[in-house]
Amino acid sequence: MDQIVERLDRIEARLASPPRAYLPVAEAADYLGLSKQQMDLWRMKGGGGPAFHRVGRRVLYAVEDLKAFMDDLRQEPLS
Repeated sequence: MDQIVERLDRIEARLASPPRAYLPVAEAADYLGLSKQQMDLWRMKGGGGPAFHRVGRRVLYAVEDLKAFMDDLRQEPLS
């Protein structure tokens, strides 16, 4: 029961906090519905994926860039 209460507290804390502008690789991949490996592959090959930022050894993706990346991939159905 204590574990459930702790998990609910963490969920409430996340919901109460403002949305983050930058996400680490794994969270960015989840946001896009892709694997972390796909994100890594795009980054290493130097193209095809969303823009990213290097902060020291960390790689971060701006949520704004992830949205723009998906918008660029949008296709209209053929009529």
